[in-house]
Amino acid sequence: MVRLTLALLLICTQSFAQQFGGFSPYTRWQQINTDTARIIFQAPSEALAQRVATLVHRMAATKPTALGNRLQKINIVLHNNTTLANGYVGLGPFRSEYYLIPGSDLFEQGAIPFHEQLAIHEYRHVQQYNNMYRGLTKAFRVVLGEEGQALANALTVPNWFFEGDAVHAETALTPQGRGRTPYFTSGPLSIWEAGRDYSLMKWMNGSLKDYVPNHYQFGYLLANFGYKTYGEDFWQKVIADASAFRRLPTPMRSAIKAHTGKSFRTFVADAFANYQQEAEVEKRSQPAGLVRNQYFPMAIGKDSLLYLEQTYRSLSRFMLQDAKGTHIINLRDISSENWLSYRNGTIAYTAYATDPRWNLTDYSNIVLLDIATRKERTLTRKARYFTPDLSPSGKKIVAVHVDSATRTRLHILNANTGALLQELVVGEGTFFFHPRFLDEDHIVVVHRRRNGSVALHQWDLQTGKQQILVYGGFNAMGYPFVQGKKVFFSASASGSDDVYAYDVTNDQLSRYTRASTGNYFVSVHGDSLLFSNFTVNGLRIQGFPVQGVPLSKEALAGVSPRFAVAGDSINLLQTETQRFATSRYAKGTGLLNLHSWRPFYEDPELSFTALSNNILNTLDASAFYRYNQNERSHAFGANLAYGGFYPVLTAGADYTFNRQLRTTRGTQVFQQWETRAGYTIPLNFTQGKTYKILRFGSSINFNRLMPQHKENPFLARNRTYLAHAISWSQYLPRARQHIFPKLGYTLSPSYRHQLGGNRYQWLASGQLYLPSWRNHSLVLSGAVQATDTALALFSNRFANARGYADYYLPRMWRVSANYHFPIAYPDWGFGGLVYLLRLRSNLYYDYSEVWQYNQADRRRLRSAGTELFFDLKLMNQLETSIGIRYSYLLDPGFSRGNRNVFAIILPTDLIPR
Repeated sequence: MVRLTLALLLICTQSFAQQFGGFSPYTRWQQINTDTARIIFQAPSEALAQRVATLVHRMAATKPTALGNRLQKINIVLHNNTTLANGYVGLGPFRSEYYLIPGSDLFEQGAIPFHEQLAIHEYRHVQQYNNMYRGLTKAFRVVLGEEGQALANALTVPNWFFEGDAVHAETALTPQGRGRTPYFTSGPLSIWEAGRDYSLMKWMNGSLKDYVPNHYQFGYLLANFGYKTYGEDFWQKVIADASAFRRLPTPMRSAIKAHTGKSFRTFVADAFANYQQEAEVEKRSQPAGLVRNQYFPMAIGKDSLLYLEQTYRSLSRFMLQDAKGTHIINLRDISSENWLSYRNGTIAYTAYATDPRWNLTDYSNIVLLDIATRKERTLTRKARYFTPDLSPSGKKIVAVHVDSATRTRLHILNANTGALLQELVVGEGTFFFHPRFLDEDHIVVVHRRRNGSVALHQWDLQTGKQQILVYGGFNAMGYPFVQGKKVFFSASASGSDDVYAYDVTNDQLSRYTRASTGNYFVSVHGDSLLFSNFTVNGLRIQGFPVQGVPLSKEALAGVSPRFAVAGDSINLLQTETQRFATSRYAKGTGLLNLHSWRPFYEDPELSFTALSNNILNTLDASAFYRYNQNERSHAFGANLAYGGFYPVLTAGADYTFNRQLRTTRGTQVFQQWETRAGYTIPLNFTQGKTYKILRFGSSINFNRLMPQHKENPFLARNRTYLAHAISWSQYLPRARQHIFPKLGYTLSPSYRHQLGGNRYQWLASGQLYLPSWRNHSLVLSGAVQATDTALALFSNRFANARGYADYYLPRMWRVSANYHFPIAYPDWGFGGLVYLLRLRSNLYYDYSEVWQYNQADRRRLRSAGTELFFDLKLMNQLETSIGIRYSYLLDPGFSRGNRNVFAIILPTDLIPR
């Protein structure tokens, strides 16, 4: 017996999805509205909005490195209350959002002001989408709307080009950008130096076992090489061909071959050879191992080493290595940055916390961990602090504070109470990074200035006097460590990130390391430097003699990128900021915004749904037509969800006509009218070490059945019922190789009951995730359902033991045990169509019982079996899983059929959105 099982899967090609109803109804929005862009922002972000508008208009007018001339107006929403630095442009609807508070890692993100980097990078995506509306892509948009264009673009243009070309824009059009930062290109360089022979598909799809640069890095290398080797209009011609489906079956690869005369494989090989020649790569053998990132190594005793570690199969945790071995001090709380400060037995770091209701508001709080007792306490609440450092006495903390206008201040806090002792402020546009105490009365801190240049400053807390210690130009600089009057730090110069030190007493700059792939998080112990070196196996702790080479203080100011940047003749950051008119943006603007229409078929129903979302994403609306082949019925309906209030309000209605049911008395025909209204309250209490999500709500549903003929036995009747549901989840994050969380649980009870009648149904289900060996997962689950004996008003929502038919009886319960484990990480694919990341299995046992209300027809349904899953990437970017299940039925159930049951588990939804 073979049964096909369909499992719903949503694939999203964007790195950051739009948040539904993410801000308070008291939020007041302003706008800059022109023919090119509408910038939507809150009052504290007006200066940033003016700057974003200026850069967007400059790019739209001058079209540096043009992809074409098509221009469609874009809505850009600026968010200033979330600590998760990001941005995106999406279709369905066409809009962009910027999350303005930058990350604290200058080496990874670059030093130019984050809102300016976002403006250039994200508007490049706007130009890409505008000029990929060609040929057959237009037909996709006609058939499916904006989601159709998103699907067509995903089928023709790989994600490496989208992000690589956007990184090239931010690099070529500014004095820095990620393409100039050594950290960004250290990934490919580490692979080449280690002599790893990755396949082309592995470069494009990544790996769960080996470090592989992401599509931003891979894409930048190819985009930059294309511009540098084949001219400024090269990618414009390639994209024009590919997005129009001019050459099948591989539009992008065929277009590259048409315009270079070389296969895509050769094009990539030529690019890599060019970069390896530029970097003068010297290959040295480095055996493969678990990817392990180690941060901030520091000796805290004669034989004790403290550091933060995260691996592909473990979460971030604080580690202590001593004469007795290596020990886990504690898991780190969920955090938006990798940082620690240590003094006198205490670790200071920051932890992420959410606003319970509004998911576009979150916080970064200071946490103190006593390594002897392993006890933690959260020092601040509902704050946005970054990179805290304890003073030598341990009585004070200095940290970077970001306000609602995304301006930074240095806050000196009482380490016991969290009370603000002192605030240090500089001019507009300056951003602080990585402060450290030089002594109780002096700190050193990295200043990023308005124009994107950086410098290491010293600040006297008593007098407020500042002085520049080292000027770094447009190079990244950070992670200082103080030993006496020497300040050690990492900085970008000559195409690499290395350790330097500045001696305050004699005004001398010295260089201490020279590594092609970067050294970070330096500390000093005796006559040794400790730091993390970027390797193909992760950031690994290294030791090095303390021996510096004196340099002039100007040595760090010159920008010398590792790889030449194509088309870098313009600096958009020199554009003078324009002053655009601002006005109020009403939250009700464009509530109905039809953007896509989606056909869908799942036997026996065919549906066609029109989709609408406003730009602020507070109203989700849809209207549909549905045809049921079995009943030959037609239905029309609509659904609404409004997330602008504390509860999410929902409503819907549908009308079904010509519904035909075959009975012993012939075919009966009737019509049906249904309406519903309700609310849900989605709450997120994530903080500490676990995600914590609560969701509950109720709805009222009305159903009217209307027979078409008097002799119809289905008498006209009205039914009204209430539905209530609640769910709670708490679980640890997952490391890269984790199949499920190592510890967590979910609970989901629900109850539906008829008003003025005796029909009801209640269902409760839950899952328990338990620790297991290495990457294995033990998952226990259970469910129980009870309903009235008629089984007429409410459909069955209970999942029986696997392999059995979906029986529906008044009483049903089930418990299951699942043991998931990886089998292999093949990192293998073919034809650019399918790439296998992981092969994994699940051994399971299900025990279920079902019976009538009076214990009649009681059946025990037990099954055992295995599932084999293939974790894949399709078309080099769409992640999915396909599975095969074998079940052996230990009981006959209600039939004497074959006890060996096979099922195929497939995704059903691969439309990117």
